[in-house]
Amino acid sequence: MRENLPPGTLVTTLRAVDADTGVFGELRYTVLEQPVGEPGMAEGRDAFTVNSSSGELRSRLTFDYERAKAFQLLVRATDAGNASATVTVRVLVTGEDEYDPIFLSPSFNFEVPEGAHKGQSIGRVLATDEDEGADGVVLYSLAKPSPYFAINQTTGTIYLRVDSQPQAGAGRAKREPREMILEVQARSPLPASRSASAQVTIDVTHTSFGLAPD
Repeated sequence: MRENLPPGTLVTTLRAVDADTGVFGELRYTVLEQPVGEPGMAEGRDAFTVNSSSGELRSRLTFDYERAKAFQLLVRATDAGNASATVTVRVLVTGEDEYDPIFLSPSFNFEVPEGAHKGQSIGRVLATDEDEGADGVVLYSLAKPSPYFAINQTTGTIYLRVDSQPQAGAGRAKREPREMILEVQARSPLPASRSASAQVTIDVTHTSFGLAPD
């Protein structure tokens, strides 16, 4: 079940089968104490309640995926003749995208060195996400494609798509620096995930990239 759902949310309906008819075929459901749970499983006896006649299993708490990801409980079905059977129920909690990714800085500044080649890294952006599971995975992309730069979606490394071409003319290095602005987005791989963006300023003074001299 998803995290953050209110107490009383229906998880599932448990059904046991009794071949008897009449009163001896009527079953009562109860949650039992379970002394030792499996590793990674939280005790579910206090976290869930079962309707004694219908077998509806409902939550008693609002769950937080970052604190508990799975619960285990033991349920017994008993008939009027006191014959019974038990079943182990495992409930997995799924996460929600609760937190926005956060870049370590709202802006980054890099420089393309003279003579850099296609594929060369010029810098790396980094963002974190407090969500766990798939919602906490951060993928990077450029808001608008660039003919000169690309970004590794998993590492955040920005690299050249073309060779760095030296500036024409000996006096070029004395001119004002030239910069390109990129917008980098961070988000999880899941649809409709939260996202964040950061501005990346790249000094391209020492390369022309085929641009006009001015």
